[in-house]
Amino acid sequence: MEEKLLFLGLYLKEKGAFRCVKWAEDLNFTDSLLKENKEDLLNLKKLAQREIERAEKEGIQILFLGDQAFPQELKAIPYPPLFLYIKGEIPSAPKLAIVGSRKPTPYGKEVTERFAEELTCAGICLVSGLARGVDTIVHRVCVERGGKTIAILGSALDVIYPAENRSLYERICASGGAILSEFPLGTKPKRENFPRRNRLISGLSKGVLVIEAGEKSGTLITARWAQEQGKEVFAVPGSIFSEQSQGTHYLIKEGAIPVTSPKEILEFFGLESSTFKEKVKIPLSAEEEKVLSLMSSYPIHFEEIVSQTGYSPPLLLQILTELELKNLILSLPGKFYKALG
Repeated sequence: MEEKLLFLGLYLKEKGAFRCVKWAEDLNFTDSLLKENKEDLLNLKKLAQREIERAEKEGIQILFLGDQAFPQELKAIPYPPLFLYIKGEIPSAPKLAIVGSRKPTPYGKEVTERFAEELTCAGICLVSGLARGVDTIVHRVCVERGGKTIAILGSALDVIYPAENRSLYERICASGGAILSEFPLGTKPKRENFPRRNRLISGLSKGVLVIEAGEKSGTLITARWAQEQGKEVFAVPGSIFSEQSQGTHYLIKEGAIPVTSPKEILEFFGLESSTFKEKVKIPLSAEEEKVLSLMSSYPIHFEEIVSQTGYSPPLLLQILTELELKNLILSLPGKFYKALG
């Protein structure tokens, strides 16, 4: 406990700077600290104790690299985090990271929905970064399908970013998943935090699946970390005309495994399609049932749905929004809609 408090005090004093990670290479660093001024050591301990008390009030656990409960997957990577802040429970299920564009195309959204749903139903824990776009879809689908997911942040656990994902943040924890960060409480989502965060997304996972990434996308950083860590990288091919697929095509050229079906990922994990869990029955209102009955894999226009249901446009828009939030339909450009699954 003495060692942990001193390290945590120093870590907080340095505001969790990445250079602190190098301390992990020498966990006996406290030997030299014990020779320092006793008053300074006492101040470090007080700083650490205040952080621990603050975390406990937020329902957050702080794990030290030397703790037995520290995730073994992260202990094994280059530059492991010195401290890990955890809210919720890290599932023991096999883990796959899914990352991609913050502004996915309709194609990217549909691909993400499909892979996230089938992999979740197969019992795989999905890891991502709670960012807008692909990350959000991954976490949402996983929670809605009764699965467990892990979000790793580029900010402190008490600084939810983006703010609109606060509800999703809470749902992840409530459904048996976890939110992780290596940043001290109060840390804002600075640009430089995210490349550093990405090594934990890949490090905690057995492999990384990339769905839509531009030529300069930060998603490519996660893929590079995965390669350095000896993890498998998968990429979903896209249109050669799409800017959002240039990064994924580059990864494939560099050796990433192209995948076009969740089944290929399941084979990597040694799972079969027959192991899929029965999909969770989602409760629907009578109006939602009526609208959904008109949907198929073939797109239908908004005005056609108005005509067939007799619902007013404002009411229909509300129903369609609810169905999309429940991951049952997908909105397409031009006010078209189609069923998912």
